[in-house]
This record gives sequence, C-alpha cells and structure tokens, in this order.
Amino acid sequence: MTPRVFALQFLDGHHYAGGRNAADKNIHRKTLGAVRILLLERTDLVERFFSKPSLEASEIDTVIFLVYTERRDDEKQHPGSFKTAFAKRVQELKLSCALQTEDMSLLADCANDAGFFQKKITIQEMNDLMHGTLTTPLVATNLMGIAYFFDCLSAMNLISHRWQTVLERNGSILLQGKNKPQSRSNFSSALNRARSNGVFNHKNDIDILMKHIHEKYAKKS
Repeated sequence: MTPRVFALQFLDGHHYAGGRNAADKNIHRKTLGAVRILLLERTDLVERFFSKPSLEASEIDTVIFLVYTERRDDEKQHPGSFKTAFAKRVQELKLSCALQTEDMSLLADCANDAGFFQKKITIQEMNDLMHGTLTTPLVATNLMGIAYFFDCLSAMNLISHRWQTVLERNGSILLQGKNKPQSRSNFSSALNRARSNGVFNHKNDIDILMKHIHEKYAKKS
C-alpha cells in the first residue's frame, strides 16, 4: 500500500463524526481537513514532527500554524515576511526570560523552600523551566505561590506578560494527581486568590527574592 492510498483510506474511514449537532460536525470536518493537508500535501511536516512517540503542546501549535499559514510560493516571493511571521509565532511560545544564569540558583531555592512542586528541583531544571526547554514536566503543589512568583517576574518585565498561556502550551507544569498541564485559567484563578488573600504559604520567601531581583535589575536599567 502506498502512502497516498493509506492516506485516502484513512480519511475515508473517518468521514463521519459522532457529534449530533452542526457545531461538532464542523469541528470534525475542519480537523479532518487539516489531517488531509498533512497526509497529502505536507508530508514534510509529518516526517519532521511525527517521527517521535509524542509531541509537546508547543510543537502541535507549530504544526497547526505551518499547516494553515505557510505558503511555499509566497515564501519564495517574500521570504522576509514569512520568516518574520514564523519568528513572531515561535516567540509567543516562549517566556522570553531576561534573567541571568546566576539567578537560577536563587529561583530554585525559592521554589523548593516554598514547596512549588512535588519534588525538589535543580538549578538546571529551573533554568530549563524559565527557557522552555524542560523535558520532564513538574507537578504543582503550591499553585498560588507559582502564579505569584511568575506574576512578579512579569511585572518587572523579566518574562513575557503572557506567561500563563506560554506555560499552558509548553505543558511545563502539571495538575497534581493528573498527567495534564495546568491551564491558563488555573494560573489566573490561583493568582487572583493570592492577590485577594494577601497572605499565603511562603509569600514572604517569594517577596524577599523578588525584592533582591528588583534591586539588581533596577540598577542595570
């Protein structure tokens, strides 16, 4: 069986959806359309992204972006505009961390003292978390502390203001007891609780660190 015949048979075998209403069927049809493009027109993306056991959330976003926006003819005619759009999209999936490597030990100590995660994290893991290269997700046990921590860094323009969305898409931090990434709404709710409560576990530890970070980077600006 050739790859093209397999693709056509796969698409025919998934023509109908189980949804009862038009909205569900439209979603199924749109999804199947993306699969059709991948299998029949963008086999380069299949080879590039689907040759490994699983994909990160950020990689899925990249695949969808390339399927719906990449135009090879346009790329040849206007290579700069394509590269700029792609670079912007990739940038949106990063925390854009401006902290120095020497700060990571302090951040890791704070995370461990405040019980952010199920396990103690290393300096390297903190560095990977802040730069979107974490290979093994961390399980949150103090989400209010985590949300407050990232919000403080964002307020100092040391990470992206879209940190909630970035962390959700990267899947860096998981729900406790579930193999599922914390959602943007979870981070937002935790941050609102932290702000409204005013006092929560290890807030003082985080405030001490953030005061030091603020003073350090204020001198450089």
